[in-house]
Amino acid sequence: MAYEKKLNEDQWGKIFNIEKYAKTLINSIEQKKYYTQTKEMLKIATPGSKTLEIGSGSGQTSLCLAQLGCDVTLLDFSKETLALAEYAADKLGLKIKTVCIDATKELPFEEKEFDFVFHSGLLEHFEPPERVALLKNWKRYGKKHISLIPNAASLCYRIGKERQELDGTWMWGRELPDYTQIREFMLAGFEVENEYTAGEVQSLDFLENGHPLKELLRDFWEQRHQQGLTENFNQGYLLITVGNNPK
Repeated sequence: MAYEKKLNEDQWGKIFNIEKYAKTLINSIEQKKYYTQTKEMLKIATPGSKTLEIGSGSGQTSLCLAQLGCDVTLLDFSKETLALAEYAADKLGLKIKTVCIDATKELPFEEKEFDFVFHSGLLEHFEPPERVALLKNWKRYGKKHISLIPNAASLCYRIGKERQELDGTWMWGRELPDYTQIREFMLAGFEVENEYTAGEVQSLDFLENGHPLKELLRDFWEQRHQQGLTENFNQGYLLITVGNNPK
């Protein structure tokens, strides 16, 4: 089945292309309807910093960082996904740079060229030894490194993913969520600064409408947020690991 293999550049391009996704992408930015990864990177990055996103996906995060005032570069192996980001940037009046290259190869950047190197929804497509090798390769290009992958402890994500895999509707290829990335970061030579989960509300999107767990937790999270309570019991959809390059 498709979810047992990583998607290739053409498959990603069919998901994130101008014809299908441009209007949704531009509207999401204009209306500030941000994905969890975008919200978290807007907290981490600083105006004027230089950022590299490895694996651009929809492009929303880097486009929002450009709005923040960052010097933004997006890297992807799919021409279609980069064309989507370029199109949206033009419509939104934003300046971005794009590089079309396979991220598993040597990258055309200088040592510590970027203040922040990040990737969301990328490393989960690789086995642990491959992740360490990729992190080692990417480490040289940035001062701070942020990886955002699906959180293996998120019940809504895990239940929804399994149900979609069983009924053949899963569209994201092979995903290997994890409970922590600390060991992999350390093996790659990073000093781990922080690790946490975020996106407990977004995790509900993996469950179909009417699912009893979805309805129960939607009310639960809404009440907690209204009360100003921030603990999410490790149920955030994304596991976020922040590492520093000590050399």
